[in-house]
Amino acid sequence: MKSCIYYASLLLVAPLVTAKKTNLQWAICDPDPQTVLRKLGLGTPDPYKENPITYYDTNPPVYISDGVMFRTKTSKGENISTVKVRLQQETSDVPDSAECVWDRYGESPTYTCEKRCPLQGSSIWCDQQIELAEHYENVNWEELINYGPYQNAKWKIRIEGHKAKFDDVAAGSLHLMEIEAKVPKKKADKAYNAVTEYLKSHGIVLCDPQEGKTARLFRAMGYTEYERGDL
Repeated sequence: MKSCIYYASLLLVAPLVTAKKTNLQWAICDPDPQTVLRKLGLGTPDPYKENPITYYDTNPPVYISDGVMFRTKTSKGENISTVKVRLQQETSDVPDSAECVWDRYGESPTYTCEKRCPLQGSSIWCDQQIELAEHYENVNWEELINYGPYQNAKWKIRIEGHKAKFDDVAAGSLHLMEIEAKVPKKKADKAYNAVTEYLKSHGIVLCDPQEGKTARLFRAMGYTEYERGDL
């Protein structure tokens, strides 16, 4: 990561870019998606869509520990790449092309900025994605390798009045599952508590720690700690 002192000073002086939405996310550690769906009383319906997703990092992974993530997937019939950067607070020190939102796993919300681009030609990453990642991190793009592709199945559900999506990334026998609900920022705490209690009351096994699918994938592969920090 570039100098923490440098970025701390930027965060102090830069005007805030306020995110209006919060993505509430629950990492789930039940054995498989069918178990989760049955516990929620939904039976075992087929997913409404299932597409491949591929994660990228070095070998061993290093950028994930700095909050920088790379992936490709199919979205609405289009093959796209995504670069994400996770920050600790809202800031205007973000390239104009990026879209930012609050993400929340457990009690640790992060300000996440991302840029999506269609896959075209031989290059996976577009200029705006490179700009976003290198605004915070010196990336050796040639050293990025693929982890995957894995199949990513999604179901639409509703919990405590909130529309949500349940998705499962099947990495061999490992199921990386989570539930996500997008809510207005001012309602995030109330919604998070209500959905958490609902999941617990239905016996859903919440992962500890609560973290994203990329970090859980690398942990399962045995990559747990680096000199540059924890995943």
